[in-house]
Amino acid sequence: MGFAFVNNSNIKDITSLNSKMGHFNFFSVHYFNITGVSITAPGDSPNTNGIKMGSCSNMHISNTNIGTGDDCIAILSGTTNLDISNVKCGPGHGISVGSLGKNKDEKDVKNLTVRDVIFNGTSDGIRIKTWESSASKILVSNFVYENIQMIDVGKPINIDQKYCPHPPCEHKQKIVLPLQFAKMLMIL
Repeated sequence: MGFAFVNNSNIKDITSLNSKMGHFNFFSVHYFNITGVSITAPGDSPNTNGIKMGSCSNMHISNTNIGTGDDCIAILSGTTNLDISNVKCGPGHGISVGSLGKNKDEKDVKNLTVRDVIFNGTSDGIRIKTWESSASKILVSNFVYENIQMIDVGKPINIDQKYCPHPPCEHKQKIVLPLQFAKMLMIL
């Protein structure tokens, strides 16, 4: 299910079961609440992101259960002012920012709060993915992770600045503009 250019709306108390691809995709969505949602797909199902968003702002995700074969929540370029609370994630790849830096003109990701979240049986918990040879200069800032519980998680905190989903990757010789991380607070 996709939402593009939607403002001042919400999704409440629905279930998405066994989607063949990503469950909920958001692009340029602002002031949107997601609450009481259940998202389920087998842990080995590829490309079944639970919630994926890019160029979004002022979104709130709460009281939601997500178990997929990909990211529980994927946060892409240009997303700001995102609040995630009381979410259960697993199976899946955790709550991921990125991948970032693959394309030119990508935008900063800032003001992310993740609190009161349980990761259970995920490959990753908190994850940030950036391409090694970034095509954009991006700032990732003002992230707060608070009261996070990890149960049987492969990599609880994973900051991957050489993201390469399908090795071998060719790393071009060029000037690399590094992704900058600023003001990250983690209280686990």
